[in-house]
Amino acid sequence: MRAVEKVKSSRSERARETRQRMRAAAYDLFCEQGYVPTTLALIAERAGVAVQTVRFTFHTKPHLLKEVIEVYSAGQAQPSPVMERGWMTQVLEGPDAGTALDLLVEHGTDIYVRMAPLKRAIETAASMEPEVASLWSEIAAERRNGMRRVVASLADRGVLAPGLTIEKGTDLLFVLQSHEVFSGLAGSGWSIAEYKRWQARNLKYQLLGGP
Repeated sequence: MRAVEKVKSSRSERARETRQRMRAAAYDLFCEQGYVPTTLALIAERAGVAVQTVRFTFHTKPHLLKEVIEVYSAGQAQPSPVMERGWMTQVLEGPDAGTALDLLVEHGTDIYVRMAPLKRAIETAASMEPEVASLWSEIAAERRNGMRRVVASLADRGVLAPGLTIEKGTDLLFVLQSHEVFSGLAGSGWSIAEYKRWQARNLKYQLLGGP
């Protein structure tokens, strides 16, 4: 019985490794070439598997891109929702608002670093593939809802800038802490460290009314 379980475990591990390799190949190719030129055959070739293996595992290119987005935005193979991660709990429940915003910038920027090279492929795919467009819209909505919870937590602490409502604060956070702002500054030559320092300082002034 143990021998059978061991064989099953070994097969499952190989399947996970193969899936991860195909996903990594897809991420690299989508980043390098964009969505349209990246075919399942090219992904299979880079991953060292048969194209039938890619089709059997992911079925379609849009479905494969969806998994790439979900995994690489999370930074882990089995992603948990952002609002359930340990660092987000510290953002929402920690005693110090400044530290909360520092954490939000630190971990949020890590997501943008992973996703920025993929952005062009996502935008192209979203214009062509309804399921990708739907996923990207859902991610944006979830991001805004999460940011509203962050701003509401600042309001609960009594530290939100004078005259700033939760809705206006959410608007500011959603726009400032975004893929577009990160890509614009990083694309202009800003280092990641420079961006994080500026972003943390800016959010504190905008949301807390001071450093």
